[in-house]
Amino acid sequence: MSQLVLIAGVSRSGKSSLAKRMCAQLKNAKHLDQDEFVKPESEIPTIKDRVDWETPESIDWTEWKEAIDQAKEKHEYVIAEGIFALSDESLVREADLTILLSIGKEEFVKRRKKETRWGDEPAWFIEHVWLSHLKNHNPHSIKVDFELTEINSPLTTILGRLGRN
Repeated sequence: MSQLVLIAGVSRSGKSSLAKRMCAQLKNAKHLDQDEFVKPESEIPTIKDRVDWETPESIDWTEWKEAIDQAKEKHEYVIAEGIFALSDESLVREADLTILLSIGKEEFVKRRKKETRWGDEPAWFIEHVWLSHLKNHNPHSIKVDFELTEINSPLTTILGRLGRN
């Protein structure tokens, strides 16, 4: 039977890096990045002159859930990560493990300013990203299994929870 791990955290917190590290340690593991399930820009709300990727409405939830279900049929472990990984209550209930990557605002701003995918982002938008994270990262206030502040910490305890040491 497949095990589902959900990893959430603000933009640039290390979700993909942690998921890749976990997959490298687990046999028959699949990494799903929520960024691959974003709706077309024309269907995403905007804020001022920018596409607002920082809202749960930006995700194609049907495709995301279908991809998770399909991966669970083929893989022993499914590591699904994204800024809204904890937003869907049914997926949270289905998850065998939930992980929240927590970095402070100062570290987030520092990392986000190094990001070049979206060009020069105005300070108001970076603030919007942070505030959206605070609002949307764990909207149901679930008690996560692990809250990590450092993604390079040893995976022994996490993998142990999955029955893999």
